[in-house]
Amino acid sequence: MKVLVVGNVFKDVYLNIDERAEKFETDEDGVKWLDIGFNTSEHRFFSRASTLGGALITLEILGRMKQDVSFVKKDIRFNEENGIEFEKTSGTDLYRYILVANEQTAYFAPSFERVTTFDLPSEPVDYIFVDRSANLKDSRQVLKYLEDSPNTKLAVHLKKTPSSEALNELAKRADLVFVEDRALSFKHNNIVYLGENLIKYQGITQGFDTPRANLMTHLSIYSILAATILGGIMLGEPVEKCLKFAKTNVENSNLDACLSLERLEELSA
Repeated sequence: MKVLVVGNVFKDVYLNIDERAEKFETDEDGVKWLDIGFNTSEHRFFSRASTLGGALITLEILGRMKQDVSFVKKDIRFNEENGIEFEKTSGTDLYRYILVANEQTAYFAPSFERVTTFDLPSEPVDYIFVDRSANLKDSRQVLKYLEDSPNTKLAVHLKKTPSSEALNELAKRADLVFVEDRALSFKHNNIVYLGENLIKYQGITQGFDTPRANLMTHLSIYSILAATILGGIMLGEPVEKCLKFAKTNVENSNLDACLSLERLEELSA
């Protein structure tokens, strides 16, 4: 099936703070704290890693699940042999800086997100998936496309934080809505609830583990869950198997790659 992914590209930069050189304190909930005075003092990290994320996670997962996937940015594409491919002109929309201490994380994110644009697909698509990274300010182009293409289905992923009016309007029209640990302000009959360690959909609950050793963030986890479930639905798999695919993918993926459909089938058996 053909699917168009709508969203933004992030570059996550991880700094693994050297606990031997820094003075951390741990509170009663097990959360680490580090005081940093802006007094020209020097602080130490022992490793640095960076990865591209946001909608690219969705693009790769759907591609590896054998879907004919394209991205709203036409200079970024998925190739089954090489994975994500970029034109020279392509760049990231946003940078996030992530401090890591013993598998716990803190984020520095931009105050203002780049607005996501929607360009009409060059050929008909079966699905439009508005990824959790999308920052749409206007829903009219998407709604007009759906009106002109009644066979195209819409899936929308809403973050924990309050969504823009444009995203809410699309979610009301969507065939499938992903939400993160919060109730919607409007009624919808087809909702996937994504939690920090469980998924609920159509009366079925699936738990999962989220090891932090691979530096995967909770932001990436939500994207992996949603994209894998959508991929399973597009394959025509039953709900229980879709949720099991999501559990398997999130527990076995890392910063570099997600699982192929063959590997998902093998590990979910």
